[in-house]
Amino acid sequence: MMSAVQKPITVLLPNKKKRVWELDFLRGFAVLCMCFDHLMYDLAYARTWFSVRVENGVLDFLQRIAKAYWYSGSYGDLGFRFWAHYLFVFLFLFLVGVSCAFSRDNTKRGAQLGAVAIAFTGVTMVLRKFGIMSQGIVFGILDCIALSILCVALVDCLTAFNKKLNTIVPLVIGLFIIGLGIDKRFWTMGRPFDNTFSFDNLYMYILGTRGFGDDWFGIFPYLGAVFTGVYWGKTVYADRTSVLPRLDGKWNRPFRFVGRHALLFYLAHQVVMAAIVGIAYLIAGYRF
Repeated sequence: MMSAVQKPITVLLPNKKKRVWELDFLRGFAVLCMCFDHLMYDLAYARTWFSVRVENGVLDFLQRIAKAYWYSGSYGDLGFRFWAHYLFVFLFLFLVGVSCAFSRDNTKRGAQLGAVAIAFTGVTMVLRKFGIMSQGIVFGILDCIALSILCVALVDCLTAFNKKLNTIVPLVIGLFIIGLGIDKRFWTMGRPFDNTFSFDNLYMYILGTRGFGDDWFGIFPYLGAVFTGVYWGKTVYADRTSVLPRLDGKWNRPFRFVGRHALLFYLAHQVVMAAIVGIAYLIAGYRF
């Protein structure tokens, strides 16, 4: 029988929601890889931001390294960045799918993120008017994630009447979309890439058969990664606990911190990194 002392202790000290550490870790790792990728872009093209340029051995060396990395991502080269880009984007979206399996209301989550994505698009269009961004963002990674979450919510609703169907359908959809993307050579999807926005092509920007913007992610084949993640979350993480509890520790805290605040890091990282790179160039003697 519970004593009068025990009851208020239970109320005052509720059990904290336990997070799956490896999911936060992998999400943080993927976000940091994205930050590195964008930092390389800034270093590769920072000299073009300035009208007065000077020679600087360190900055020139970093620029050469950054350009070598960035050019390895072109379709013609199929180098390190090309494969790393797809690997980490798919990892991140796969984890989005796992999170969808944990969520009680994906419709709400998708709608909220969609609102953030639309607002972010508006900001980029303002930056485009001032010449800070070349094209702006019409359908970027946030839009892709938001629409993918809403698609998951729809499929979940349609299959909710049967638990087995509700579990297996996301895997079937995910593998089909990924397979279709490979068959259609998804690494060339988005080509041709428009230099100016066209409302007539908007549905192609969303699907992924045509590209536009400084950050562009059509839902094909990326939606497939989200759906396979949903299946993984419903099977491997059905009880929502870590499958690698013995590996958890202080060593992964920085990655887990980034993973828990992935949206904040996405929204802020490019501004922060561009500012740091710009200040470094100004200190070196460059002038706008």
